[in-house]
Amino acid sequence: MDDQSSHSTRDGATIDPLSVIVEVDPAVEFSLRGQRTQTVYVANDRRTGKFYRFGAREYHAVTLMDGERTLGEIYRQLQQDGLLWSEVDVIAFAKELTQHRLAVVVTAADDARAPGATGERPDPPAGEAETEPGVAASGTAAGKTASAPPKRWFGVTLRLLGGLLTQRFPLADGDRIAAKLLPAFGILFGVPAMIVWAVLVGAGVGVVWSNADAFSAEVRRVFDQQLWLVLAVLWCVLKVVHECGHAVCAKYHGVRVGRMGIMFFLFAPLAYVDVTDAWKLVRRRDRVQIALAGVYVELAIGATAALLWWFCPVGFTKHLAAQVFLVAGPATILVNANPLLRLDGYYVLSDLLEIPNLRAHGRARLGAMIEALLFRIRMPESPLAGWRKDFAAFHALCSVVFQLVWMSGLVFAIATWAKGFGILIAIVAATMWGVLPLLRWMFKIWTLEPRNGWGLNFYQRRLLGICTLVCLGVQYATVQSSPLARRVPVVVQFQDEQIARAPVDAFVASVFVRCGDRVERGTLLLELDQPELVLQRDQLMDQRDVELAKAIQHRQRSELALSEVAKQNAESLERRLAEIDDQIDSMRILATRSGKITTPATNQLLGRYVKQGEELLRVSDPQEKEILAIVAEDTLEAYKKASSSKQVASIRLRGGVSITAPLQDLQPSASRTLPHPALAATAGGPLAVQMLQQSESNELVHPQLRSVLPLDPLTSMAVQSGQIGRLTIPDDRSLVSRIWDHLQSR
Repeated sequence: MDDQSSHSTRDGATIDPLSVIVEVDPAVEFSLRGQRTQTVYVANDRRTGKFYRFGAREYHAVTLMDGERTLGEIYRQLQQDGLLWSEVDVIAFAKELTQHRLAVVVTAADDARAPGATGERPDPPAGEAETEPGVAASGTAAGKTASAPPKRWFGVTLRLLGGLLTQRFPLADGDRIAAKLLPAFGILFGVPAMIVWAVLVGAGVGVVWSNADAFSAEVRRVFDQQLWLVLAVLWCVLKVVHECGHAVCAKYHGVRVGRMGIMFFLFAPLAYVDVTDAWKLVRRRDRVQIALAGVYVELAIGATAALLWWFCPVGFTKHLAAQVFLVAGPATILVNANPLLRLDGYYVLSDLLEIPNLRAHGRARLGAMIEALLFRIRMPESPLAGWRKDFAAFHALCSVVFQLVWMSGLVFAIATWAKGFGILIAIVAATMWGVLPLLRWMFKIWTLEPRNGWGLNFYQRRLLGICTLVCLGVQYATVQSSPLARRVPVVVQFQDEQIARAPVDAFVASVFVRCGDRVERGTLLLELDQPELVLQRDQLMDQRDVELAKAIQHRQRSELALSEVAKQNAESLERRLAEIDDQIDSMRILATRSGKITTPATNQLLGRYVKQGEELLRVSDPQEKEILAIVAEDTLEAYKKASSSKQVASIRLRGGVSITAPLQDLQPSASRTLPHPALAATAGGPLAVQMLQQSESNELVHPQLRSVLPLDPLTSMAVQSGQIGRLTIPDDRSLVSRIWDHLQSR
């Protein structure tokens, strides 16, 4: 709270804050909790179901707020009781209580309550369930009454917009359902059942761990659109079981269960159950068990599904078991047990740390730290003590970052899936969760201190400066080219490399070279032998000779037509003989260039039977290598711009080798042919490939363009053929466009 000595009323008069009377709301119940060496009190707001933690000093101050004492009298009484709070501390603490609707204010010192402050707390506007501590009061209750009609319409509008994002429908009495389920399932929460649970989950984890590859193949099918309906039904059923686990466990410990129902968050169905009264339990172990009961039950189901998957034969049942494990196991841990989301894991962490409303305290502390950093506003005293206040701020920072990413992903998915309506939902979500809270915070800073005549005060000048910097940053992120670089996959290959392949199916009869030998152009490398091909040639030669003899005989007999037929048959056989002779000649593999033999273990080729097209030998020069760059269609313009300016690209290869090479023009057309085996994703490369139906070879999923960058001899000797890496070029997109393209690619 800032040092303000008075407040203005509707008629312009001022009231000393110490003359204000504050009364704790009778709907708030306090219970004593022992915490090792210190005593704490937990306040339960029965209206909202929220809990607040108070130290002994704060609780003593609360007991004095009986609706009869002014804040000045409370201050003097605290001084007499040995609690050395300042007047500012008392006023700030009273503000904290009123802003959280734990207390109401009587503005007049003569015990006359102002309109709108009759002891009943007004309902908070939609979107303002929790108010940050330390926020300056906006005026007296009378002032609030004067502005009630605009605020009422504003609140109605916010509630309507919020209804597009979340809807909650209570459906049943959770206490009655839990009472019916308790006799049958209450045994699950005893010590013997927990031991069995530990063994079951351990066995399930062991099965999944030992069959990770096969299980991953099953789980990948979750992205099959034909199975989404099954997955949605599984999700709904398991979440109902999850909430029943909370209810039965709460009833097992004697806690009253509230309403059960269904809520829709961004149109995703979620079951819920009210077990808020679990905070009344004295033993922390019982409270934690209730909070984790849903995860406990789902993990048991997931482990059972993993064992069922292991025993079942290949088929629908096996795959269904894998999907049950995915939803009940990893998904539950990542969502429900995540302490950064306000779900089961959050409440367990809050209970273990003895910090009720951890999120509210943490965000209030984080907001105060930001305000102190940006505007030099004095941080109010936190109701938390010691390391808890810093941990709460750290937790708030982590949860804000995580939820920003989480919610942005959900909103983006809804906008992409639902098209026009999804874009409307995205706009509403951005307004409710981003724009309005930001505007409220800016208005608070702007009105924190009255203006000095026509000039702006310090807070207003600082706020305008920060907004200017933010606008400049947004303009840079949306208009200017990104300072980050685009990455283009590359592979090292020999320049003009000869790859000798088997021209026909044959045996390797002779090998005349070894790995590392230097050969000249025209050198005989190896010979192949195909006896069947030689036999076929001999047979064709005999048939040709026969046809030629027939042609001569028919001509001698003046049978010219028959002679012509025999002659044509002989010519046909001659053509076939020429083809076979070419194949036989091709079985003598010659070097088409000078260089070295780079194929290892050439001695193992001797006597092997090779199929047509199978690689036999490679001839290349180690001092003549090049970089093959694979350019995707979305990187085409950026690469053309960089190559046209003759930029020297920086290339980083696997193994930590960094080289440079001048960019070259792209080859004219894109192709799906895999340019090098090392680039395939199946071999650990960056390019997605798919199997050709008519052969065992792979082709690229998306067509790619190519560019060849020559390397000098020294650089060629420093790299190895087949090394893959990344080439970086300047990005022609803005930061926002870059992020958008990344999200769309996902």
